[in-house]
Amino acid sequence: MAKTAGDAFKIDYVDRRTGELRAETVMGVAFVRYVYERALGRAVRRAILTRPSFSKVYGRYQSSRLSRRNIPGVISSLSIDMDDYVEPPGGFVHFNDFFTRRLRPGARPIDPRDERLVSPADGRLFAYTDVRGDTLVPAKGRRVSIEALLASPADAARFRGGTVLIVRLCPSDYHRFHFPCAGVASRAQRVAGPLESVNPGALAKGRPILDRNQREVTYLDTERFGRVAYLEVGAMCVGSVVQRYAAGAVAKGEEKGYFQVGGSTVILVLEPGRIVVDDDLVSHTRRGHETLVRMGEGIATAAG
Repeated sequence: MAKTAGDAFKIDYVDRRTGELRAETVMGVAFVRYVYERALGRAVRRAILTRPSFSKVYGRYQSSRLSRRNIPGVISSLSIDMDDYVEPPGGFVHFNDFFTRRLRPGARPIDPRDERLVSPADGRLFAYTDVRGDTLVPAKGRRVSIEALLASPADAARFRGGTVLIVRLCPSDYHRFHFPCAGVASRAQRVAGPLESVNPGALAKGRPILDRNQREVTYLDTERFGRVAYLEVGAMCVGSVVQRYAAGAVAKGEEKGYFQVGGSTVILVLEPGRIVVDDDLVSHTRRGHETLVRMGEGIATAAG
């Protein structure tokens, strides 16, 4: 999560389609700065903003008709290409309706090759292929253990030394998430926690976020990739994580669920020796840059 002139809230990422280094437009950056850099803001964040009850109240407003008026401004300020999405007759009813918008058919082709693992979401990806034992160190962030991520020492044991793929979703992104391969999925289990911002600036402050925020964990047993841990991490002002799949057999590219309001994060954890992550994603991560990927595009190949 690259910084410019020492500023953690100025974010550069690589657009995979063009190879260009781009500056991210951060929605509400002044607010995020205030609650992480100022004493009063930090106190308000700890006392109110990180509580799930606050995000629920915020989510209710974004599901009211009053929030509809905010949609055109967000589309304009974040340069969202609406040609990729289905707009219902009469337009979106409220902001959450817009935020959870669906793709037009063919907007995100799914890589059909069985040996290819695909991105579960649109977002900015970090690929950690050299996890040492149980621990990875997010760029400009803090140490995160797989055991803490999964909140289960027994489940984490088989993933030590494996691969961790972190896809950060921004407010401009498509906010439905999908299965990266075919397999048999468990029911999602919720892990309680606060709801800190997942903005890279907040991560750079060393806050325990990815492994402390409220999150949901699903296990996907697959033929090609072994067992995959699939996590959805909540964030400040995310009204909820909605699961739409049924436990059991699932197809590659099948919709798993969606986030309501706010950016958030999807994490895939794979067992050691199971995949080879694409070189460009590994290279960009080692340089401290996220890579913008789209749901359905190949990001790794089954090993062996």
